[in-house]
Amino acid sequence: MRTGKRELQRLIAYEAARILTELRSDNVTYACQKAAAKYGITKRQFLPTREEVESALREQQRLVRGERQTDTLRTLRLSALNAMQALIQFNPKLVGAVFDGTADSNSCVKLHLFADTPEDLLFTLSDLHIPWQEKQHRLQFSDGRKESVPCFIFNADGVGFELVVLPAKNPRNHPLDPLDNQPIQGASIKQLQQLVDTPG
Repeated sequence: MRTGKRELQRLIAYEAARILTELRSDNVTYACQKAAAKYGITKRQFLPTREEVESALREQQRLVRGERQTDTLRTLRLSALNAMQALIQFNPKLVGAVFDGTADSNSCVKLHLFADTPEDLLFTLSDLHIPWQEKQHRLQFSDGRKESVPCFIFNADGVGFELVVLPAKNPRNHPLDPLDNQPIQGASIKQLQQLVDTPG
């Protein structure tokens, strides 16, 4: 019996969600590719959307973790909100699992910040007495350019943070999601406050 495209996408989405849970990862692109390989799928058109994988992951988390999942997500979002308020001059945007609601206790808070130079952020982190480590994060942008951008990592009160520094001079040149080549979605301070204030 042939499996239709929609059914394949659903199967891959649920398998990708299982992989993300098993690996304690939030790399949706990798999980989709690994899940697709299990079903012998190589064409991008058969991959589920990010929203479908996130929906499958949230469903699994509700079944397995119940209320603990809701409490963990709220705690992480409050930590994100505090950090964003401390870094408000960089127009922070919350992205990743804490934004989309699939975060668990192993997730870190991922922020996109906009600065003229990475040093601007480093001065602020120093003023806040935050020790950090630096790595490079490769992104593709909406103008077609691929570039490695600085990412600063630290822990605060048991929560991991990843701060990706993007150029302030061209904020409309959005970084793209590698799964669907669409602009990475996120929340401003105001939008995150609304998420925190909304039960469930």
